Amino acid sequence: MNARFTPLLLLSLTMFVGACSFASPAPPGAASEAPSPTPIAVDVSSPEAAAALVIATDPRFAGTIKLTPDLIGLSRWWEAEPLADGGFRIRLTIGWGDCPSGCINRHTWTYDVTADGQVSLESEAGDALPDGSLPPG
Repeated sequence: MNARFTPLLLLSLTMFVGACSFASPAPPGAASEAPSPTPIAVDVSSPEAAAALVIATDPRFAGTIKLTPDLIGLSRWWEAEPLADGGFRIRLTIGWGDCPSGCINRHTWTYDVTADGQVSLESEAGDALPDGSLPPG
């Protein structure tokens, strides 16, 4: 390589690398601040929508279905009633112990779900939950 071009090549390469690595500084505090989550608008206009919100609050509720008179042997079900403010009261029951005959033991949670999707536990009653896991839904 020609010795006369080496300093010029080195200077050009240094300027190129420097220009490529230049970044504008972040505003103060930007690196430590996480973006705030955007609230999700929920319209609870049906008992099914309200029950889905309740079921999502606890992994034990997975597999819970709407109670209907033609189903026999359920071990977990939900029932709903409308509330005056447009929401729903969801009563969710998990049973165990001979459920084909109606379940010997039952535990029930009652939740109120507002029309805009706010879920609150109102009461809990029934047999003490068994140690370990509940029967699958």
